[in-house]
Amino acid sequence: MKIMSIEPTPSPYSMKINVDETLPDQQTETYSQNDNLSKAPNYVRDLLAIEGVKELYRVIDFIALERHPKVEWETILPQVEAVLGQSADLQTDESNTAHNPNDSYGAVRVYIQQFRNIPMQVKVEADGDEKRFGLADRFQTAAMEASKDSTSMLMEREWIEQDPRYGDADDIGADVVDEIDATYPDKRLQTLIDLAQSGEGDQKQGKQLKPLTEDDLRQDNWKDRYAALDRIPDPTTADLPILGQALNDEKMSIRRLATAYLGMVESKETLPYLYEALQDKTVTVRRTAGDCLSDLGFTDAIPHMIDRLQDKSRVVRWRAAMFLYEYGDESAVPSLKEALEDPEFEVRMQAKMALSRIQEGELAQGSIWKQMAEMTKQKGDQS
Repeated sequence: MKIMSIEPTPSPYSMKINVDETLPDQQTETYSQNDNLSKAPNYVRDLLAIEGVKELYRVIDFIALERHPKVEWETILPQVEAVLGQSADLQTDESNTAHNPNDSYGAVRVYIQQFRNIPMQVKVEADGDEKRFGLADRFQTAAMEASKDSTSMLMEREWIEQDPRYGDADDIGADVVDEIDATYPDKRLQTLIDLAQSGEGDQKQGKQLKPLTEDDLRQDNWKDRYAALDRIPDPTTADLPILGQALNDEKMSIRRLATAYLGMVESKETLPYLYEALQDKTVTVRRTAGDCLSDLGFTDAIPHMIDRLQDKSRVVRWRAAMFLYEYGDESAVPSLKEALEDPEFEVRMQAKMALSRIQEGELAQGSIWKQMAEMTKQKGDQS
């Protein structure tokens, strides 16, 4: 098995390794360090023996490799090459820049533990460390009420992963706790208790949807403003002006949620608002805006993502370089060449891959997730 090429994914901790061998349709392979690997293929054991490699997932003609946040790709990738075979497309000796192992991307994985859709606690993971945050007593009381007919509450509890956040883990944990407190008033908790006891657990949210108004955004308590924003139905172009107002809220949580909603409006009319979010003072909002622009895939955003190659946050620069790999054209070449001198390995790598695609005349294909969705659709059409 040889490496054909390497592509970015939406996470700096995961890399798509394209190989020259193809699995049969519908067949997948998943392995992690904690598995019994006695019957695993030799290449799997060799890859998971590399310090920093946590898990691999193989499907069709690629391997998705996940790394530990404290071990950088510039340490891992040369060893991956040694296991799978050399790749002319991948340069691993481009820089001798010292890397600070504590200087992480700030990506924090967030989980909410739920019992029958009632939140119980929050867990965040960053740089291999885990922290848990308790919720107010009323959540535990609600869960106990909902569990009266449960034979095994412990078995029914589940951790639901949320979108990643960026920044200090303690601050993020506290923010998520506050957001849950805001969006689950007593009335909503009681509705969830009633649904659980009646066996209608498929109605997950237990909340009443309501369009957002200017009066909602004028409320003094940010939790009231956040709760109002959380209740809006799926946004449309008609909601863009009010969501634009939410981008100016003093509370980061509200600006981030408004940005995520803007990314749900599949229209070019949402672009000016996302461009505004790209300039937000908080990295979480800027990164969320970058993700939304990638999901939408409008090439109109190319100049704005070129500009983000100069962002003070490396996670935003990395996201900009990845967008240009997915959608960029010749106009991005000068800035991408400058990005080859970026102090961060991941940014340099994304920029190099973007340059290679553009300069070799390859058409942009969108994110790998869009490519996979299109591949699945094509298979469905053929069957």
